[in-house]
Amino acid sequence: MDFSFTNIKTGIKKNLVGLAIPKKSCSSVFDFYLPKNKYSGTLTVLDTDYSNYCVVSWVEPREDHSRGQDELVIEKISGPYYLAEAPHWDITHQVLYFVDIDNCKFYRYNPATNETTGTTIKNGKVGVVVPVAGKNNTFVAGSGTDFVQVIWDPETDNDNPGISVLSRVDVHTNVTRYNDGKVDPKGRFWAGTIGSRTSTFYPNAGTLYRFENDSSPVGILGEADMSNGMVWSNDNKTFYWIDSGPRNVYGFDYDMECGTIENKRVVFSFEENNLRGIPDGMTIDTDGNLWIACNAGGKQVIQVDPCSGEILRRVPMPVNLVSSVAFGGPNLDILYVTTTREHLNETEIEKQPLSGYVFAVYGLGVVGVPMLNYRY
Repeated sequence: MDFSFTNIKTGIKKNLVGLAIPKKSCSSVFDFYLPKNKYSGTLTVLDTDYSNYCVVSWVEPREDHSRGQDELVIEKISGPYYLAEAPHWDITHQVLYFVDIDNCKFYRYNPATNETTGTTIKNGKVGVVVPVAGKNNTFVAGSGTDFVQVIWDPETDNDNPGISVLSRVDVHTNVTRYNDGKVDPKGRFWAGTIGSRTSTFYPNAGTLYRFENDSSPVGILGEADMSNGMVWSNDNKTFYWIDSGPRNVYGFDYDMECGTIENKRVVFSFEENNLRGIPDGMTIDTDGNLWIACNAGGKQVIQVDPCSGEILRRVPMPVNLVSSVAFGGPNLDILYVTTTREHLNETEIEKQPLSGYVFAVYGLGVVGVPMLNYRY
C-alpha cells in the first residue's frame, strides 16, 4: 500500500508521509502541537488503517507555501530496502550514501535529481560505507570482516565495482561482521563488529575498532554486544557510542590526537527512560544534542541532551523499525532517517507499508554537524 498526499490548502499532491499520530488522537481535521508548542499547524487524517497510527497531511501555514520553521514534514525519498542503514551525508557533493546490509548493497541518493543509484560489495554483509577524502568515486567499507576500498562511479548502477581488501578483523572467529561506523575529527575511521554474520546472534562477540591512516585496525573496546551509532562532541572531548544490547548510550573521554577513549559511563539509558525498542544509529546537532534512532519497535527518533540525560524532543515515524539518522542538505537542517523491514512477514509489511524506506524530515529547526570523510 502506498500513499499519495494532497495539501488541502494548495491542492498539490506530494510524496509526503506527514506525521504519524496515535489513533486515539485522530479526528478528521484538528490542530496539533508538538512539545513546547514550537511547531503547530492543521492536520488532515488521510488513513487510519495503519496499526496504531493515523497518517496525516500537513497544511502549510505560509502564504508562499514554502517550508518554514513552523512546519514539520516527513518525506519518503527512496526505497523500500530490507535493512537500510548507515546514512552518510557527503557535504562536498551534496548527496546521501547509505547501505542495505543483508543485500550487500551500497546506494547514493541525489536530492537534486531525486534519483538513487547502487552497487554491490560482495565481501559480506555491508555495515557501513564512507567516501575517501580528496579521491573521486573512492570509498571505504566494512563488508563481512573485510575493510575494503571501493571504486564506483555513483552516476550509474554497477554490480561489479572495483574492490580491494585493505585489512581484515576478527580473524579468530567466524561469527562477526561489520556494523555501524564513522570518521573521527582527525579523519580516522571507526567501526564496530557484531556477532551476527548469520541469522544466529552471538552476544558480546563484537569489538570497536579504529583505523589509522594506513588502514590498519586497532582494537579500542572488546566484548561489545551490538556496536552501533557513534559521534564525537563538538569540542572533540567526548566520544558517544551506542551498544544496543544493554540499550545504552555511553560517553567516554576522548583524546583527539591519540584517538583513545577512557572513563566509560552511561549518558542515556532506554531502560531508565521507559523507552520501547533499542537505540541504533545516532548523530549530533550544533547544540551538542544527540539524535537517536529507536529501532525494534521504537517507532521514533529522539533528541537527547547527553549532559542531563533529558529527552528534548520525539519525532514519531510511521514504521516500527527505525535504524539510523544523519543530518544533510545544503544547510545541514534536514534529518535523513533510514528504516528497515528486517524479519517482517507479508502481513506485517501490509500494516507498515513504509517500512524499509529512507525519509527526509524537514522543519526541525536545528542544524547538524558535518560528517567527515576518511583520510588515508
